[in-house]
Amino acid sequence: MKNLLKLPLTLGVALALPALILAGDKDTCPAAKDTCPAGAAKTDACCAEKTATCPVSGATTKVAPAGERYIQAQFKVSGMTCAACETSVTKALNALEGVKEASACAESKVAKVAYNPEKVKDRQLAAAIRKAGFKVEAETIAVKVDGLACEACSDKVGKKLAALKGVTGQEVCHKSKQAVVTFDPEKVSTRDILAAIDSTGFKVAE
Repeated sequence: MKNLLKLPLTLGVALALPALILAGDKDTCPAAKDTCPAGAAKTDACCAEKTATCPVSGATTKVAPAGERYIQAQFKVSGMTCAACETSVTKALNALEGVKEASACAESKVAKVAYNPEKVKDRQLAAAIRKAGFKVEAETIAVKVDGLACEACSDKVGKKLAALKGVTGQEVCHKSKQAVVTFDPEKVSTRDILAAIDSTGFKVAE
């Protein structure tokens, strides 16, 4: 009698397990496919954390002429250890024409700068940081791209960026309409990157 009772129970469990597995696949697989490349999201979250934990030293904002386009960039800077280091980097960047706003954080080893690529070159920004006594490891920019509608669009822009000499990392997301590019400012410029995106048929948002 006990064996007969166990049989239906065993069969019930056996039938339920595939259903649970299928339900799990249904919930997780589409979510994974629909998730954009995480570069932009990670960058934003990371910046928010660093901003919250590291007091930004010497941040200033200049009054910019109307109609000018500014790029938001981050430089990975080694050698910053204190508030005095932050101030040195910030002053060096703010002294350049074309820089609207600059700040630096010794804790995250990041210098943030908003600049007009038509007025100041990436090499000049990197040179200013080096002149202040620090080393630039990489620059990262995040730009909005109009026209991205699907993964094929993102792939097209991503391949074009990856082919640029000096680009060490890129993530393009059609959902956020954003391209995040990490590069060596000594080998490629922001202007080159923007031109590469425009050449794919998509356009960097103003």
